[in-house]
Amino acid sequence: MKKNTAKLAFLNLSSVLLLLVLFFTGCVNFGGSKNDDIEILQEEKSPNGKFVATSFSCSGGGAAGYFFFNANLRKVDDQLDTRDVLMGKHKTWMAFFDIDVRWIDDANLEVSYYQKSGPAYEKNNALKVESKYGLKIHHRIKPGKF
Repeated sequence: MKKNTAKLAFLNLSSVLLLLVLFFTGCVNFGGSKNDDIEILQEEKSPNGKFVATSFSCSGGGAAGYFFFNANLRKVDDQLDTRDVLMGKHKTWMAFFDIDVRWIDDANLEVSYYQKSGPAYEKNNALKVESKYGLKIHHRIKPGKF
């Protein structure tokens, strides 16, 4: 009886340790967005040459992968950060597509795109960056329902 209890305790402890290792391994970032496949679809420098607006696609994530389109605004010497986006609460959701960026002037950027609709996208699509670096960002949703 004591042997069975000891074996059971050992199995329970082993199971808990294994689950903890799996849990914490899953929470570690082993490179994250560094291993993403990024395609720059459009890139436009501001008229004064200080900023860059980029439309891009991004895929990655391994077995539970993702693919999304979005836009980024950054200083001309900064690297593209695919998680520093202009649209959406959830950075890797496929909620926006056919994104165009156009400088109106040194202080105004227009970003036009289609966006998916429906209850699942309502909160995500409500978040849009309206200004950055003192620049005004004008969001124009292209007509059509997706």
